[in-house]
Amino acid sequence: MSFNRRSACVLAAIAALLTACGGGSSDNDGVKPTNPTLSANQAAFEEFLLTPGGGSYLLHWSVSFTSAKGSLKTLYSDSSTLAASPLTSGPQISIQTDPVNLTTALPAATVTPTRVLKDGTILVVPAKGVVNRITYVGNDVRVDALAEDKTTIAYSAIRSNFETVALTGPIVSAPQDFLRFHDSILVNPNVTDPAATYLPGAKYTKFTKTNLGDRYNAFDCQAATTTANISPCATNTTLTAALTTGLTSNSDGVTYRLSNGTLRTVGGVQIWVATSPRPKSANLTYHDEYRIYFEMGGNVYTGALIKDGAVMGGSFYVSNPNSTSTSVVDFITPLSYDIRLNKAAHDSIVSAIKL
Repeated sequence: MSFNRRSACVLAAIAALLTACGGGSSDNDGVKPTNPTLSANQAAFEEFLLTPGGGSYLLHWSVSFTSAKGSLKTLYSDSSTLAASPLTSGPQISIQTDPVNLTTALPAATVTPTRVLKDGTILVVPAKGVVNRITYVGNDVRVDALAEDKTTIAYSAIRSNFETVALTGPIVSAPQDFLRFHDSILVNPNVTDPAATYLPGAKYTKFTKTNLGDRYNAFDCQAATTTANISPCATNTTLTAALTTGLTSNSDGVTYRLSNGTLRTVGGVQIWVATSPRPKSANLTYHDEYRIYFEMGGNVYTGALIKDGAVMGGSFYVSNPNSTSTSVVDFITPLSYDIRLNKAAHDSIVSAIKL
């Protein structure tokens, strides 16, 4: 089985502009305008993004597991920057760079777009050059991933609980949360030189990413596609009829029937949502996903619901390396947090990669 740990590097924030009204009366004499101030979370978010020549970096990789001893298949990174602070300049657009292969021995990754059912249509978030709108909400950061029209919001998340940590000394001496997040890379001596050290100024930031609003991801059911025209599970039928017969999900290992969930109408589209979450073996994520089927144009399609408020971790680690099980869920643990690197930390790891 092959699994991808690819989180869209969505970086976002908006301004809460505080204004003061000055008048001509003596009641306002001596009152000065209030200057907007970054919260601790927003300051941590901006540190990497606004640094000249810097950026906020994310590593991505895929691992093939036939046992707890996984085999690395791809390894790449991308990054994002901001032109100005959303606090003082309003909503900002941040464009994710194209993937950069970090090895010479492994092939370039094949990245795929994200499709989302929203307001009665399928939106496509491109695989490359993801455009995010950055705004600030209270003390936190809001990240809106835009569809390929670069205007429509496909899905959103709130980032909070930021913690910035300096990296010094040997690569493998980093804090446990950092090593676990990059488990398939940093703790594998076949991938990373254990004697390598971090460059001066290397840092990472750890944060919580919370899904904002119910998000209905749309999947291909048969042939793989990359556009809004996803492949159906059943044609020329109704949702009720298809689920009365039963629809089988190979990735979930379940045949879903009408009684296994509930029907709802969202954005004019009838959607069936499973009562129980998908098995962790299907997605290896910290958050739960719920299988959905929906009817459009006389066909039935599939996808997964991520509920509003779900905490969306960004990685997993092999917590039981001595396991003899062939089931991935028996030896991995999904993580509840996400991480980004500054350029010095990114470059340190790239220099240490042996592949």
